[in-house]
Amino acid sequence: MMNTILNEKMIPFKELEKKVFDYTCEIGRMIIKTILESYDGHLLETRNKRELRCKGRRQTTIKTVMGEVEYSRNVYQTKDEEGRKVWVYLLDKEMQMDKIGLISTNLAEKIASVVTDNSYNKTAEIISSTMGQTISHGGAWNLVQKLGERISEEETNR
Repeated sequence: MMNTILNEKMIPFKELEKKVFDYTCEIGRMIIKTILESYDGHLLETRNKRELRCKGRRQTTIKTVMGEVEYSRNVYQTKDEEGRKVWVYLLDKEMQMDKIGLISTNLAEKIASVVTDNSYNKTAEIISSTMGQTISHGGAWNLVQKLGERISEEETNR
């Protein structure tokens, strides 16, 4: 990427800034993937093997402020208090990955912050142009609905 930029003819600063931002987000996504998969490998080795049976790796994606991060994680079979089989992702639990669907908490907070002052269309435009993530106005609306449901559930459970 860097060689491509340097070997091109002189480009406007606005374009250079966008290319560097995109490249930085790409590197960030690779770092996050590497760290998540490394943590997951550590959890695989150090888990309570009597209680948690590894059932293999599953591919997933999380939408972050840097864009979509694809990674794989292990799923484990265990039993709940009533003795029924349940499947858990230790990585999600240990890292407190409180996601809204497949959207990271950081991205959800940014979207919620922007939508309080703008329409869903404008929110989608702002998020898509200033972050490594593309979102539609419908996606912003869906997120706000899920956040509302979560807040309502928390208030009911108090």
